[in-house]
Amino acid sequence: MSAHVVIVDLFGFILIVCGFGMAFRQSFVRRIFGWSPAPDGDGSADPVTYVLRIAGTMIMVFGFALAMMETLFSLA
Repeated sequence: MSAHVVIVDLFGFILIVCGFGMAFRQSFVRRIFGWSPAPDGDGSADPVTYVLRIAGTMIMVFGFALAMMETLFSLA
């Protein structure tokens, strides 16, 4: 495997980790950016929660697809 493939795979892995954190570890991401914590209870849903879920999932899937396609094309 060439160095180019390894670099792209590492970048894809970084995207996967960042996307996972945004989608499923939102309290950590909120602390990094200094945003207020998610409201608890039966109140109205916080829009930032949905933005982090959607954006995190999209970034995670993009990183996976990028790394997978680069690796598979290099092995073909």
